Amino acid sequence: MANTFLNLTLLIIIFHFFLTTLSKNLTTILTDQFALLALKDHVIQDPGNVLATNWSSSTPVCNWFGVSCGSNHRKVTALNLTGLGFVGTLPPHLGNLSFLSLLSIKDNSFHGRLPVQLSNLHRMKHIDLGNNSFSGEIPSWLGSLTQLQVLRLYYNNFNGVIPFSLGYLQKLEELSLYGNKLSGSIPSFVFNISSQFYT
Repeated sequence: MANTFLNLTLLIIIFHFFLTTLSKNLTTILTDQFALLALKDHVIQDPGNVLATNWSSSTPVCNWFGVSCGSNHRKVTALNLTGLGFVGTLPPHLGNLSFLSLLSIKDNSFHGRLPVQLSNLHRMKHIDLGNNSFSGEIPSWLGSLTQLQVLRLYYNNFNGVIPFSLGYLQKLEELSLYGNKLSGSIPSFVFNISSQFYT
């Protein structure tokens, strides 16, 4: 009788652990899905109907065009939407993609300011926003993305000075800022970047 009770208790504990893990993973991927669907809503022109035909809540997020997920945790780790002719803005919801390490949306027509919520993406290593129409000052919060290795903001409409906070990016290997409307002097940290700097 004691063995039966022990086995039943053990089975309940295992089942509870399974449900808790499943619920946590489901919540996380739903958060990622919601963030990407918000991006879809912020794209006002999609010439190839890429998002309309590929990004649907009826298919797994990790199978969506331009989306890559980690093999273990099944969370979005990369978003590559290069050269698709998109016109739109970036929603603050992208800051909820907590495992995102690569964001490449170069060669589109995204505009507006970069949402401050992107400062939550502490795993980010590679940002390529080149050849769009982003505006405003280059955000100082980019300096908080300490894992960043590549930052490409070339050919946009950024203005103002290069923020000194970018000097906190000790792992930065490439900084591409040419083709903007920047002013002021080049901060000294730029000359310590191991790869290259474009002005």
